[in-house]
Amino acid sequence: MNLKDWLYKLKKEFQEEINILLYEPDPFIFELLRDFLREYDFKIESGPNLKDILKKIGYKNFQILIIAIEGDKETENKIISEVKKLNKDILIFCMVDIHKDIDISELFMKGADEVIFKPFSLGEFKARLLRLLKEYYFSKKIEKYVVEDALTGVFNRRYFEIALKEEVYRALRQGYPLSLLMIDLDKFKWYNDHYGHYAGDRVLIGVGETLCSSTRAGVDKVCRYGGDEFVVILPHTDWKGALRVVERIFKKWEALGFEPVTLSVGVAELINKGSLDKSISDLIKRADEAMYKAKKREGNTFEVDEESLKLSSGEGVPEVDLSFQALQ
Repeated sequence: MNLKDWLYKLKKEFQEEINILLYEPDPFIFELLRDFLREYDFKIESGPNLKDILKKIGYKNFQILIIAIEGDKETENKIISEVKKLNKDILIFCMVDIHKDIDISELFMKGADEVIFKPFSLGEFKARLLRLLKEYYFSKKIEKYVVEDALTGVFNRRYFEIALKEEVYRALRQGYPLSLLMIDLDKFKWYNDHYGHYAGDRVLIGVGETLCSSTRAGVDKVCRYGGDEFVVILPHTDWKGALRVVERIFKKWEALGFEPVTLSVGVAELINKGSLDKSISDLIKRADEAMYKAKKREGNTFEVDEESLKLSSGEGVPEVDLSFQALQ
């Protein structure tokens, strides 16, 4: 496969475009490489100087850094090390003048992933870039298998535990709301026993698709908690906002027609309990308890945790029986 094929695979499988940051002080070589890369639909930005590279890496996600190494050993080695600290997954492609006394092994030790010697042909440059792109694709593939539930395609429990810790930490530090949905399938065992495991798998896949299509891609985290339980992490969302998500979930689920399987949803908003671990365990416990209360009723139902209802974000809300039925 050529460069365009690999770019297409990355975009199709991971919804990701490849952004390249290019630093080359020679204007002729810079324009040559920029035009070449644009032919393959790479997104190109330039780093006008070495210091500017760190600024750009800090605010935008680049998958590849192509950098000219000119012999300023202390500065260039430091730049490579700092870039890897800012983005551990970025691939660094170094272009080195063959006539300069540069220790290639030290570049690799600092974090370089590929080195090419100047002068080089565009054919050689393309081949080395293709190797990097393949390496990036397979690393993404492995990462996906590690964090993804094989059946439903949503995140797995291992990822949930890591992501929840990160999201709760940010929410507590920056002072924004965060809510958690705990979701369980009702009458799933009956459906599975009555129609068979293949049909049961289709139900689970349908739940995953429903949750993903009802939430914000790249912001909310949909995870399979285990068996027929799912969880959704909703950053920047109080319990009232979470109910709007629940409404979308129920409408989409009912449209799929997997009767008599319904969803019971527990809703809890994050409360600072004095430490990160206590806040996380408390959030999960309250969402889980709310979900089990919802399961005591028939149909697609939800329950909002009582402590969440007492939060200031809930003050002034018109009185309504939030614990009894799904939003209409």
